[in-house]
Amino acid sequence: MKYRLTIFFLFVAISNMLACRYTVREIGFADFGKDQYWFVLFNDGTISDADIKTFKNTASAAMLDANIIVEVIDVKHNDSPLIKYYNNYTGSIKPKIMLISPEQRAKEFFIDESENFSLALWDLIEEIIISPARKELTNHIIKAYGVIFFVEGTNKEENKKARALLNTGIGEIKKIMGGLPHPVHIPPYVITIKQDEIKDENILLWSLGWTKNNAEHPAIAMMYGRARRMGPMLVGNMIKQDVVENMMRFIGEDCECGLDRSWMLGTMLPLRWDSKLKAAVYKEYGFDADNPMIISEMSQILSIAPERVNNSIDTDILYGYSESVLVVTNAAKKAKAPIDKPIKKPTLKSAPSKKNKVIKPILVDSSQTIPIAIEKEKTKPQLAEKKAVTVEGIEEETFTFRDALNSLLLGFFGILIVGAVIFFRKYRKNF
Repeated sequence: MKYRLTIFFLFVAISNMLACRYTVREIGFADFGKDQYWFVLFNDGTISDADIKTFKNTASAAMLDANIIVEVIDVKHNDSPLIKYYNNYTGSIKPKIMLISPEQRAKEFFIDESENFSLALWDLIEEIIISPARKELTNHIIKAYGVIFFVEGTNKEENKKARALLNTGIGEIKKIMGGLPHPVHIPPYVITIKQDEIKDENILLWSLGWTKNNAEHPAIAMMYGRARRMGPMLVGNMIKQDVVENMMRFIGEDCECGLDRSWMLGTMLPLRWDSKLKAAVYKEYGFDADNPMIISEMSQILSIAPERVNNSIDTDILYGYSESVLVVTNAAKKAKAPIDKPIKKPTLKSAPSKKNKVIKPILVDSSQTIPIAIEKEKTKPQLAEKKAVTVEGIEEETFTFRDALNSLLLGFFGILIVGAVIFFRKYRKNF
């Protein structure tokens, strides 16, 4: 009996070892050091040594738990790559302080010389690391599926339409939350930022990529993990039903290497993430997201995941492929490949395009080219088996990392079965 239990537990251990341990939203709680903001004082010679010291000490202490690095740069004697943001500023008066995002955008700040530097600095730091909406986010993002910022525009009709699409998407997520790799019981939490609240959320909206040019239209930003943004901010006509649902589904997916790591690890907001929040993550998920071994394990997962150049929100972000329907035209039906002649080296002949169709050739031989009209079919993103179409028009399956894992698992099963047969034949008298 004990031998049977040994084999059973060995089987369970191997299965768990091959399974992915984290979901996208869980990986999002780790800080890999790639989403740092820079809070920079540019010293042009007019700032006193006392104020420089105050800036270093005050900002470093206040931002200790935030993903922000404090630095002082002498504009006359410094070759830091951050100096370009100061030099590229085109205003009439150069800013003394800038906040620079991981997405290479800079926001300038000015402190009036008549103000008390220390008091003005404190107010600025508080504005940068916390705001009402970000505080509300930290209250919900650990236990909820995610947090969604809904920024109202001046167009009330568009606001109503976008909100309806968002509510429908959340309803679809509610249906599948219990069947996810790691089930979630609390649906996405929505934080609405009204027009009269935009001023108080200046830093938050800037970090999300929102600008005053977007003020007329509603905007949506999906957050997960350690206040990471999933994909781009959706503004105006970018808010579509399939796009909203697709991006929300991705948050709860398994961290398989078939997922795009640039979406798996979205840019974080500038935010204070203190020990209480870290303890809450550990209590909820059972792992320390700041443990170097955990971060190393997650980094290995991310290193396997592919990174696509084109992260279009209109394609399936789970696999990065789009589906098409092949329609053979009349010209294609008439064309026949010669049977009694050897196949020669194919040559490519172009075919004319038609309305709403992309004509691509299928090669038969040097004398025959079958034009194929490919009509794009708009399908809802889904977890499906990927397939590739060769130039001959024949479908063949692509070999993915998931297939490799399945093969490896089958190999282990085979070894276990053979070993079990040999073991039982040798020790069957003990059973």
